Amino acid sequence: MFFVKKPTIQEAWKEFHAERSVILCPTSLVTDYKQATKWLMRCPITDLTEGRQLMAWVLNEKPVKAARRVSMYVKALYNWAASEEIGYLDKNPIAKYRMPKPPQSDEEVIVIPRDETALLLIAFKAKQRKSDWAAYSEFMLQTAMRTGEVRAMKWEDIKDNKVLVHSNYTLTHGLKNSTKTNKKRTVPLNNVAQKILSEMPQTNEYVFPYDRNSYMSFFYDRAKELHSADLISCRYRPYDLRHTAISRWLEEKIPVAQAAKWAGNSSEVIWKHYVNVTQEYEMPVL
Repeated sequence: MFFVKKPTIQEAWKEFHAERSVILCPTSLVTDYKQATKWLMRCPITDLTEGRQLMAWVLNEKPVKAARRVSMYVKALYNWAASEEIGYLDKNPIAKYRMPKPPQSDEEVIVIPRDETALLLIAFKAKQRKSDWAAYSEFMLQTAMRTGEVRAMKWEDIKDNKVLVHSNYTLTHGLKNSTKTNKKRTVPLNNVAQKILSEMPQTNEYVFPYDRNSYMSFFYDRAKELHSADLISCRYRPYDLRHTAISRWLEEKIPVAQAAKWAGNSSEVIWKHYVNVTQEYEMPVL
């Protein structure tokens, strides 16, 4: 009788990873799959039949969000290993594994106050050198474009005071040929955005041909400095510029459907996360 030697968890993952790499986009390979590989390579459990123990180990690791993400790849691994074509397992030991409920968390949309927005931009202008991070940031603020979309923007994408948003630029794998939502959209450019573009040198096909990772670090450092000096109320993130822009649109009575179209979100997302977030209400006496 012929017996198939069962590989270890780590050996099975390497084989699964190699097979999947043929059909995966490079970004997935260098982000989520890379993280799953690191976790599984340091896992003390090696017996492929101990899938439930492996799941328990993964879900007890930190951070919690990463653990849940890696657990999804473990499930995919076991579906593959127990498939008829592979046959490493007669039965999938985690086919009916009950995942714990995700921890509850508040998805806070942070809107930067106008005076603190001005302080951030001043700080960026004061310390920038070769890269114009102040212009990069204010362009995000005026258009609600994501950091990667601003990085991927080319001069040819700008016509009739509008920008065609159709690409993204990731931290891990450079340019992608689609946006985060895989949908193209056109964003009108207001007077401030147009002025920023008119002052940018057209020496590169990209409007902002800078390193996005450096931008993220620069932004965090300046926000940390201002927050430590009690000049701003929060250590803001670059993405908060997008939150602020969308919220300001709604303050200016831009219809939700239009704001969603410009931002590249669904109306449901805008209703859930942005409507009225810039206003503080007093609890009425009933």
